Amino acid sequence: MESRISRILLKIGTCVLLAGMSVGSYGEETSERKSTEAMNSAPIIEPFIVRTDLDESDINTENFELGVYVGQISIEELTTIPLYGVSATFHATEDLFLEANYAIGTLEEPNSSTLNQSLTFTDDALVMYNLSLGFNVFPGEVFLGKDWAFNSALYLIAGAGITQFNGKDEFTVNVGMGYRIILTDWMAFHVDFRNHMFSREVAQTDKKSQNLDFHTGVTFFF
Repeated sequence: MESRISRILLKIGTCVLLAGMSVGSYGEETSERKSTEAMNSAPIIEPFIVRTDLDESDINTENFELGVYVGQISIEELTTIPLYGVSATFHATEDLFLEANYAIGTLEEPNSSTLNQSLTFTDDALVMYNLSLGFNVFPGEVFLGKDWAFNSALYLIAGAGITQFNGKDEFTVNVGMGYRIILTDWMAFHVDFRNHMFSREVAQTDKKSQNLDFHTGVTFFF
């Protein structure tokens, strides 16, 4: 008798447990469905974006530089004279640039009697123009005090052109290096050292002349 009553109670408990699990599962499904329906029915907030028309001509690329410089050039075995020049530069990439230079100076007759005998001046004007390719090897920054920092670059440069020396046009190769400090977004300061190599007549023989040029100047971007 007691065994039968136990079986009946066990069956009743199992049915109650299954009914409770079904109700809980239904409640969870109902809650999840209501949450999904609420999310789907919520209004979509569109972002407020003000779009402006872009004119490509307004973009300042600053690939060109125009500059002026002053310095000195040492003519081998002769003298050192002031040199004045202008330059135009095109920056093809971040590292490569093409530079054209035009410079003038006034020659002085050598003090040495030997050179006076071997070299007769027919024209005291020195004119140099060349086209060179430059490469920025060490771009970086230069700091002046705690509050000032400027972009800078050390570059190598080489090219060729013509030197009008003593009334003659001499083919000239130039090599050198320079340092550029960008002071503002439209102006830079330059320090340059170049060696201009050309042949000239000394004591009735052609001689390869090494002529060192040191100059500083400013350039303007546009």
